[in-house]
Amino acid sequence: MKIQEIMLEKMISHLIGLAKKELKLDELPEIHLVDDPVIQGMSFGEFDGSIKVVYKNRHPMDVMRTLAHELVHWKQRTLNMEMDGGDGSETENQANAIAGVIMRKFGQMYPDYFINSLT
Repeated sequence: MKIQEIMLEKMISHLIGLAKKELKLDELPEIHLVDDPVIQGMSFGEFDGSIKVVYKNRHPMDVMRTLAHELVHWKQRTLNMEMDGGDGSETENQANAIAGVIMRKFGQMYPDYFINSLT
């Protein structure tokens, strides 16, 4: 296993812990890191009952932001919100905003993650 993969796993573990607290999540969906950004036509992340996040050729903090965004969608689903993935939709705007708050807190807790690109 490469050092980047080890660090990415550590970062994901830390982010998930924070997101679970911030989003008040009792459980998590399956989370898959994928290295092919064209799987099922997704861009960088997808939530379809499980979470898929592209990690290859991306800065680790961008991967974390995508994961935070998709975890917000998981929370939205647990609240039975209407899941509209369209640009500018209420669920997308909320996921972007809350993921941004989570990432600011994450950066305060782990500032070295923002400094080191690990690539």
